Amino acid sequence: MEKLEKKRTAAKGWVTRQLKTLEDILVKPNISIVELKNAIETFDRRLAALDEVQSEIEVELEHEALDEDLDKADQFRNAALVYWVKANEKLQDLLRGSDDDEARSQNSCGSSAAQARLPKLELPKFKGEVTEWQSFWDQFSSHIDATDIPVISKFSYLLSLLEGEAKVCIQGLSLTSANYKTACDLLKERFGRPERIIFHHVQALLNGNVPVKSKGLQYVSRLWNMRDGMLTYIRSLEALGVSGKQCETFLTPVILSRLPNEIRLEWARKGAGRECDLEWLLTFLQEEIKSTEQSETFKNVTSGKHDSSSALEERKETEPTEMELFLDRAEIIAKSTAKKETSLL
Repeated sequence: MEKLEKKRTAAKGWVTRQLKTLEDILVKPNISIVELKNAIETFDRRLAALDEVQSEIEVELEHEALDEDLDKADQFRNAALVYWVKANEKLQDLLRGSDDDEARSQNSCGSSAAQARLPKLELPKFKGEVTEWQSFWDQFSSHIDATDIPVISKFSYLLSLLEGEAKVCIQGLSLTSANYKTACDLLKERFGRPERIIFHHVQALLNGNVPVKSKGLQYVSRLWNMRDGMLTYIRSLEALGVSGKQCETFLTPVILSRLPNEIRLEWARKGAGRECDLEWLLTFLQEEIKSTEQSETFKNVTSGKHDSSSALEERKETEPTEMELFLDRAEIIAKSTAKKETSLL
């Protein structure tokens, strides 16, 4: 055990030295891609060596001392990965810049739009919402998992993007290359099972809020939000293979149950013979919302005109007419003349 402890101390020392190398490179005004890439690869090897000896020590430790040792190892690892993450992000920025320079040199006549650098991509966080899993995993797989970066880097990126229930799902795994695949498998098993995703999409359709009939464009806005949410769940179900006449047979009643009474009544009038036609129902719903929107907009316009006319009539009623003004002026002149005549007498 003493030999293993000495071996771990040496491994930690090499990791610390390589971190200092990364730190020194990152503060340089002009960073070499080759130098930075080599420093990251060296760090990965040093960290892998530390992981190996750490695993050997964990096997030898008694249960009482194991938890304390794991906590210390985890703290050291997390602290070490701070500069490692910064170094990898800087390397990706440099590589993108290098690609842009090469593209500009090969196409000197290219448009300014082609030469513009795209904004930095930020991957979405995943908190454990089953209906968001496929979107999250597709993006992560494309931009991280399918790349050639070290496996330990992929694991670190994955952990940084997980929150809530999703993070709890794999929090017991140590941050090692060997555990990356295990973490991915656990997440897929927990959140990526097609039957569970389908269930949550259908449940979301059933639990959707039915807009209450009211006046104004606010009601129209709620109708559009309801329709957009339904369409999102339906297209997601189709992507999972839930499509065809049999699926329309149960999805159409589900959607109808979430529609306002007046729209459902209109569907009953117009949809004879189309009780299981999902696409027709979606088209009908869109047209109904458009008609309602036009009606509310016209109502606001005509209401505004009516209000203006009423205000004008009211103003006319309160303002004196020309005849009334003339009589008032005549009365004032007559009183003034009479007053002058009285003073002369």
